[in-house]
Amino acid sequence: MDPLAVEHAKARLRKAEKAVEALKNASNFESAEDAWSDFLMASSAIYSKLEQGAKGATSAPWYGRQKHERRTDPLLNYLHIARNSDEHGIDRVAARGGNLRDMVGGAGEELKFNERRPYRIETVRDGKTGEVKLSDIPTYLYGPSLQMVTVHDRRTGVSRAPPTQHLGQPIHLDDLWLTGVAELGLAYFRQIVAEAARQASSLP
Repeated sequence: MDPLAVEHAKARLRKAEKAVEALKNASNFESAEDAWSDFLMASSAIYSKLEQGAKGATSAPWYGRQKHERRTDPLLNYLHIARNSDEHGIDRVAARGGNLRDMVGGAGEELKFNERRPYRIETVRDGKTGEVKLSDIPTYLYGPSLQMVTVHDRRTGVSRAPPTQHLGQPIHLDDLWLTGVAELGLAYFRQIVAEAARQASSLP
């Protein structure tokens, strides 16, 4: 792995980290959309830099495995297709959604941007028989926030629904929203940049 490529990848990783922080601290839709787009671009650039650094090197098989995982992992591939759509298309890569007020347990209290309030659904009954199908279900009530959508890459005709799995495991409810998915992606990108750095440092 070319050490210069690792330095470039680290720079893009820092941009991704700043974008996630901006996404978490956003106070309106415009700033959240800008942060989401910045994150998608920075995360894609990490791969581009590592690909260049691995060409013709002993780390080429390692990068091939990362590229394969990006194609097959639901979360990583979702981010990849979202980036392509954002960069080359005109479709929205996130929806403006959420609730202005808490009408569940907050007596109509106004919800802040990006706020989440945990609730539990006591029972879900069959609409015809009244039979209890589910009970004590954890959930969140979201304030105004960006919501994940199915993303489309018009160049390839590929679409991806919001991910529910990552690295072979279900995504926990706490992370199953746009900001949570960004944080999971960021954790993964930190890992692969660290692995690339170790390979670069082992060069003779």
